[in-house]
Amino acid sequence: MKLIVSLPRNDIAMATAAAGAGADAIKLHMNVEHRASGTRFGSFSEEVETVRAICNAVDCEVGLMPGAEIASLPTRAELDELYGIGVSFVDIYTQHMPLWFLELQQKLIVAFDGFDGFVEHAFFMSHVYWPRGANRNRIFMVEASITKPEDYGKPFSYHDARRLRILQEYVDAPLLVPTQKHITPEDARWLVRVGTGGLMIGAIVAGRTAESIAEATRSYRRVIDEELATL
Repeated sequence: MKLIVSLPRNDIAMATAAAGAGADAIKLHMNVEHRASGTRFGSFSEEVETVRAICNAVDCEVGLMPGAEIASLPTRAELDELYGIGVSFVDIYTQHMPLWFLELQQKLIVAFDGFDGFVEHAFFMSHVYWPRGANRNRIFMVEASITKPEDYGKPFSYHDARRLRILQEYVDAPLLVPTQKHITPEDARWLVRVGTGGLMIGAIVAGRTAESIAEATRSYRRVIDEELATL
């Protein structure tokens, strides 16, 4: 299971703290007011130099949530520029993603904002073989961003875990679980045990300082590695 750290701010100190503590990847943001952290992230022109500095400073993968409105997303040329400086994946809600994202050089994570329990929707939203003739899914991972905002930060339950397990069976790509609920390191053991593709920790469990991010990343890294060693 991969460990991704979603930063509450595009910040070099936070990024290097996460990378140094064992993150497989970090996620940055543009063009959005981030609900869990309460932070406004600026446009491409406002954020690109910080993103460049972060890519140069860390030795793990760097990805980007590019925005929450199609009209405000970076252009194709801007996303190509970001790929050139080290942004290797993009993570975006399906309803905010234009079709030309399927042609980007970056790996593509699509986020679901809900799950109604029906197999067809989950499967076909995550099942795109492209370009024509490709023998693998264009979708790299599915982010299960399915918790209602009023439930953010509440304890992670058996019901939550099994609901995610159902979704994991239906999607056609590895499932990435964000810490919208308060998923503890001990809860994360159970996600490893059922083969979850990734855990993405954010402000709810990792806090908003470089020190708290490093501490949280080390804690989740330790239990993930312990569980993976038993499989």
